[in-house]
Amino acid sequence: MIACTAKNDRAGLLFDELRNMRPDIVDLGSIRSSRAVRLFGAISSISFKTSNLRHDFQFSPMVARDLERTSVRRLKSAPGVRHILQWGATSFPQPPTQTACGYSLVTDGPYDPEDASYPSEWIPGRWKTEFFSRQRKIYTKARFVFALSEWGRQKLIKVHGLDPGKVIRIGWGPMFYAKRKAEIGRNESQFASIGNGWQRKGMDVVADAARLLHRRCPDSSVVIAGKPFGMEVETGNGVVSIPRGLSRTEVMELIENSRAIIVASRFDPSPHIILEALQLGTPIVATNLCGMPEVVRSPNGGRVVQPDDPEALASALEEMLAGDEREQRCLAHEEYRQLGGWRGAAEIISSALDTL
Repeated sequence: MIACTAKNDRAGLLFDELRNMRPDIVDLGSIRSSRAVRLFGAISSISFKTSNLRHDFQFSPMVARDLERTSVRRLKSAPGVRHILQWGATSFPQPPTQTACGYSLVTDGPYDPEDASYPSEWIPGRWKTEFFSRQRKIYTKARFVFALSEWGRQKLIKVHGLDPGKVIRIGWGPMFYAKRKAEIGRNESQFASIGNGWQRKGMDVVADAARLLHRRCPDSSVVIAGKPFGMEVETGNGVVSIPRGLSRTEVMELIENSRAIIVASRFDPSPHIILEALQLGTPIVATNLCGMPEVVRSPNGGRVVQPDDPEALASALEEMLAGDEREQRCLAHEEYRQLGGWRGAAEIISSALDTL
């Protein structure tokens, strides 16, 4: 039996696909630390800023050990486990001294202390030295490390010196499944950019590009939606702001009603919004960073542009408006089919697990 665990809910659809194709898969669900341990981890981070406390606790060794204890309790409820497949490398799937069964990992990529482009949420604060050492041990002891992107795969090999043969790119998929509708979106001149943390998502660049586009194409508009976390965007002149989290239904409607989805992130290893849009036949305009160019293969999936360049982004949007919308949507949906999504990722993982 192979037990699947995860640090959050992102792994749900991947594990579902694995269960559908393998009778020896059991999903133990998300492994979370207790509230008391999280509080102690935050306090031990020794910071006078509440925001730093909330951020640092998740990387603390106290939380890692608690996750390991929780994982052990879950494993005891599933006797006969011969291997563990864990999403995330914050903690060992089992205590490092325990060798009852091996494990493999699924990951976006590692913490890289030498990469200045990493946003604050990827940097372990005061625990960076301890966390880096812990991750190296976790990755090194894993039988396989399944990276969602080739960008992540190369990071793992470079940062931790892993054997390239055990680091396997699997791709990624959406956070929800939805079927493409036959009709074209209702607003052929509307674009949208959806995401939380507007600084990292480059929403200021999106707004500037929207104003440039609006001057050239007065009917055009760009909807910027999600939790800003400190950034404000001035509305008007082609910019529509929805500064709050959206429900899944709202996200789907916005995707379906947009000519294309903009992902102008300054850092985004494997954004699910890209696959969510492609499965609905909505093209993407994304920055040429991290794993994004791997799934937005121009021109089929949309367009890729350099980050922090409003002019380049506006020109890409204008180019899409000048093209055939039906053809663009058909190409985007075909791109999703070729990428394989979670089903394709599960097939790669299953094939590797067969060699154990």
